[in-house]
Amino acid sequence: MGTEEAAAVESGGSSRSNDLLLFWACFIALVATAFAFVTRSFVMGDLQIAFDLTETQKGEILGAGLWPFGISIVLFSLVVDRIGYGKSMIFAFACHVASALFMIFAAGYRDLYIGAFLSGLAAGTVEAIVNPVVATMFPKSKTKMLTILHAGWAGGVALGGMLALVGEAVGGIGWKGKIALLLLPTAVYAVMMLRCKFPVNERVA
Repeated sequence: MGTEEAAAVESGGSSRSNDLLLFWACFIALVATAFAFVTRSFVMGDLQIAFDLTETQKGEILGAGLWPFGISIVLFSLVVDRIGYGKSMIFAFACHVASALFMIFAAGYRDLYIGAFLSGLAAGTVEAIVNPVVATMFPKSKTKMLTILHAGWAGGVALGGMLALVGEAVGGIGWKGKIALLLLPTAVYAVMMLRCKFPVNERVA
């Protein structure tokens, strides 16, 4: 095999390795959004007691974790071509971390609301990015890979709920510990994505 052929094979292998690593990073990013959703649902009763929340405030906090999803998924879908996938995921990561910190160190309703709002923004941003990234990387198997990708949401809900229940039963983990579970998959997908090269959007290409 000649030098050019060997280089081509090496480049192709490297590209495939990058795509697979990025795919699983996107998968875990969806797991993180699921963790945020399920843990927030688990701790609302504890938050109501800790901060003397009314039923209306509980509903508003839960809602703040949902409606920003629509805003961010639409906005990032419109501008992702200009700012790029990588920078968009940095924003999602920052929102995930800030969301957890706002809620863990909350002084009252306002901080809890902001934390839930940031979680919704992160979820919408992740959804707006991981779908086109995976579709771009795997143009000949989009349906298959996107189906596997979105199993991350269901798996994240199940895993996050299980960890919260086990932590409470075994270690007496409180509501702050449950919320902190979000930081685990968040750290994992951030580290994985630092090693990846994002593809050029199909429309841009």
